[in-house]
Parts: sequence; C-alpha cells; structure tokens
Amino acid sequence: MKQDKAISGSGKSLRYGMFVPLALMIASIISCCFSYSTAKQNIANDLNDAMLALANENSELWTRPDTIAAIRQMYEVTHKPLIYEASDVNFRTPNLKEDVYFTLALVDQKNAAPIIQGNKTASDSIMLVPENGADALAIQVQGFADCSMASIFIASDQTFPGILFSLSILSMVSMFIWKRTESEKSDTEFIILPVPPSLDGIKLTPMQRQFAQMLLDAPDMKVDKRILCETLWGNKSNAEESLYTLVRRTKAALATAGMEIICNRGDSYELRVKS
Repeated sequence: MKQDKAISGSGKSLRYGMFVPLALMIASIISCCFSYSTAKQNIANDLNDAMLALANENSELWTRPDTIAAIRQMYEVTHKPLIYEASDVNFRTPNLKEDVYFTLALVDQKNAAPIIQGNKTASDSIMLVPENGADALAIQVQGFADCSMASIFIASDQTFPGILFSLSILSMVSMFIWKRTESEKSDTEFIILPVPPSLDGIKLTPMQRQFAQMLLDAPDMKVDKRILCETLWGNKSNAEESLYTLVRRTKAALATAGMEIICNRGDSYELRVKS
C-alpha cells in the first residue's frame, strides 16, 4: 500500500515537474521574439538616422533642376525610383551597409509616391522640396534594408533567450534522469517476508524437537495424529498415550517462544505462532 502511494506521488511530482521546462521553453520563445523585434526596430532606427544624415548632406544636389530632370527621365523609362547605394554611410548595426539602399522618387501631380514591394525593413520617408518647385514637386527619400530573418536574428541579442533555453533543456534532462532513477528504485524494491519460526534457542528433548519440527515443516503446520504416532513410535501399542504426554510437555516448552500447539478434533495437531 505504501509502495503504491509512493509510486503515485512520484508520478504526480513528475507531471508537475514537467511544467518547469515547459515554462522555461515558453519564456525562451517569447524573449527570443522580443529580441528579434528589438533588433528589427534598431535597424529601422539606424536607417532613419542614416537617411536624415544623407538627405541633409545631399538635399541641395538632389533638388537641382538637372537632377530632377534626370530622375524624371529615368522614371519614364524604368517606372522605378532612382536607387542610391550609400556604401560610404556609417551604420551602428554591423554589416548593415551591405544590405541597405536608398530610393529617390519624383513626386508631383503626375507621379505619386512609389510603393516598394517585398518584405523589407523600411525607414520613414522625407520629402525634399526645391526652392522654386512648381506643381507641388518634391523628391521623396527613403531607406530600405534587404535583411533576411536569419541576419536579423544574428544581429539580435539572444543571450537571455539562450540561457532560458539551456535551462529548459537542463531541467528536462534532469526530470528524465529523476524519472529513470525512481523507476529503477521501484524495480529493485522487494517485499520483506516474515521470518519463518525456528526452534533455535528453545530447550527441547530430542523427541520434542523432532515432533515440533514435523509441525513446522508440514503444510499449514498441521500433521495428522496417525502420521505423528507412526513416525515417532512406529507400531508401539500405546503410541497415542505417549503422543498426548509429548504434546503436553512440548506445549510448555514452546509457550515461552510464542508458539502454541492446537489439537484439531483429536485428528491432528497444529502449530500456531503468536504475532
């Protein structure tokens, strides 16, 4: 009964204990997503700062009539904005300049601001208006980063998610090791059987000891009277009287060891051990 309760308690502890690695795994995933989102936002902020610096540096050049004419002519041919690769721009995020470009688009009554397709990290846009601009003419400047999910993940700080993930794996391994240890313990447990009664240390005559040992060795410690007489005295005529005397004397000797000889309807004798 106690063993069943111990096994049941061990199973419950294992089920509840599995919530620990599960909670750590969920926390690791959440913190990983948060770090990824933070890294993506940092790239966008970096793009904004670089775009503003680039626009301030080149606003006079990009709003000149000949530049506007060139952009207009190129758009009529390609129907795409002018792409400016700023390889000389410095970014806070390492290796970002390899994936970044800026677009210069002509926006007026005939040309709307272009929509850039694809899964790109985009900066805010800024409008550069010429001093003598007509028809609401402006140059739209915007930065884009062709960063893959892998590159953003590498750029993100995954230290804390990594620690949580490692703890979840470690706790999961610990739970399985503990389960295996408990299983091995339950397999090696054994039932302690009661020690069979013994005549050692009891003062008995050889005949008394032979009689008591026959009772101990018999099934249910019960022996028929006829078998006792034939075994102990053979064909002696007064064997039953001798058996009665032997039983009476042996009873007194065995009583000190917590054993009792019972006569069953005069047909057999039985040995009982008091608990």
